[in-house]
Amino acid sequence: MNLLQNKKIIGLPVYTQSNFYLGKISAFEVDPISQMIINYHLKGNLIKKMVQGELIINREQVISLDEKKMIVEDNVIKEGQPVVASLR
Repeated sequence: MNLLQNKKIIGLPVYTQSNFYLGKISAFEVDPISQMIINYHLKGNLIKKMVQGELIINREQVISLDEKKMIVEDNVIKEGQPVVASLR
């Protein structure tokens, strides 16, 4: 198993399944009880142009993550499901 350290996660580029660049990981939140990452916070020039603030991706939306990039679902918010991604 290849573990990713904090310094390799922060700054990692994030793309959708269809190869749309969303930005880079600027922070993440860890649940203190389960000790699992819950949300990833993204920042980038594209996000700044689209919205004010940052994009938050829930870990359930992540398709793959390695030392080169993160790939997330094309539809960050799915119809009929609770909102698990939000803009801050």
